[in-house]
Amino acid sequence: MESINLNTKILDNYKMKLFNELIRLVWEDNLEEIDNIPQKIIGEDVYEKFDKETITNLMRVTMGLDVSEEYDLTLKELAYEAMNMDEVTQPIISIISQACKYCDRTNKEEECFVKEKHINCNVNNTCSSCGDCVSKCNIGAISDKIQFMPMINLLKDEECPVYAIVAPAFVGQFGEEVTPGKLRSALKFLGFEDMVEVALAADLLTAKEAYEYCEHMKENPEGYFITSCCCPVWVGMIENNFKHVLPNVSPSVSPMIACGRSIKLLNPDAKVVFIGPCMAKKKEAVIDELKGAIDFVLTFKEVEEIFNALNVNLVDQEDEIRVESSFAGRVYAKSGGVSEAIKTSAKRINEDIKFISHSFQGVKECKEGLEKLSNNEINATFIEGMGCVGGCVGGPKRILPVEKGTKYVEDYCKETQMQTPFENLNVIQFLTMMGIKRIESLGEKEEEQVLKIFSRNITDNN
Repeated sequence: MESINLNTKILDNYKMKLFNELIRLVWEDNLEEIDNIPQKIIGEDVYEKFDKETITNLMRVTMGLDVSEEYDLTLKELAYEAMNMDEVTQPIISIISQACKYCDRTNKEEECFVKEKHINCNVNNTCSSCGDCVSKCNIGAISDKIQFMPMINLLKDEECPVYAIVAPAFVGQFGEEVTPGKLRSALKFLGFEDMVEVALAADLLTAKEAYEYCEHMKENPEGYFITSCCCPVWVGMIENNFKHVLPNVSPSVSPMIACGRSIKLLNPDAKVVFIGPCMAKKKEAVIDELKGAIDFVLTFKEVEEIFNALNVNLVDQEDEIRVESSFAGRVYAKSGGVSEAIKTSAKRINEDIKFISHSFQGVKECKEGLEKLSNNEINATFIEGMGCVGGCVGGPKRILPVEKGTKYVEDYCKETQMQTPFENLNVIQFLTMMGIKRIESLGEKEEEQVLKIFSRNITDNN
């Protein structure tokens, strides 16, 4: 079997081009042309180098379906199946194994450690969908499922409110001139009821973790506190490999989960779609304990492709200005941001509280950091970890380079006069709507609504 040019990550590159054409046809209700998409987009010369099985499974992943060894259905029939799914099932990241024969490693009879690692993670249920295997697969045969197809009918249904919630790293990702208000209008144009910044939920969790930190350090003056906010890769690493530190981990959900739960509490009929730079959020959304808060997850790159396919000019959209979050919620997007947010808020609660933070970024540094923490080699009272270098702005499905994304986030942080959740009137209003009358209630362990919306049980279940 002739190998394909490995430098191109050819399947990954064609995946988004196929997605663009697929969305355009489905949105226009032109399903009759779907079976012609691969030849049209890939081109006959390249198309003929792959077998039908590889192309069909690439299309399945693009539609949000599992890969399969059955090929009786046409692409049109698969499209109908995808559009009628209630949810996208695990595994979040699939292996198009039929494509492996085109890889140079296979032809040299070399073992593929990337593929074996991903298979082992799925077997052991330790895959966090961090994206490492996706980035290292030379041909693009390891790929995350795109979850837009099952959403299309919901977006076109005027009776079903669908909310887009955007990660704090969103600012600047869709263009320098695309303000949060213009992005909100563009998403409404697609059929979303509204757009909510997850930074607002980050504000709520900042206050919660600040209270928890103060209480934890009061009971453990020489101890340390580990944030569970933001990164599912970080939390998963602790749960799978560093169980002995779990008593020091905050029992908080991520801002994404908190935002989804809050919206559904206020509007039980709502569907919630998270938009961010992260593949791991697709996995977090379907964890048994957290499932139900988020219906679908899209990445920045996928949303960009949707806008392109449907010819939505974001710059020309109306600027629906709405200030939702404080500096504390916005700064979650970059490495060290959670620490900065919690420190400022904890000092508001107790100005004399001891606060020495240490932040890790990237999977390698997070693992090494937890090992040092386990060996008492780190002098810190607050520990933060982000699975991506740079934090969320460095997510694998970001649009901008890390440095540029960080600059946009920092500028956005400076735009608000509200430094902590305690100055953010939206926090008080949001809590009141959910039946939580005081921001101080976020620090009360037995507060029923706080447990229901903002907490999770992070324990060693083995």
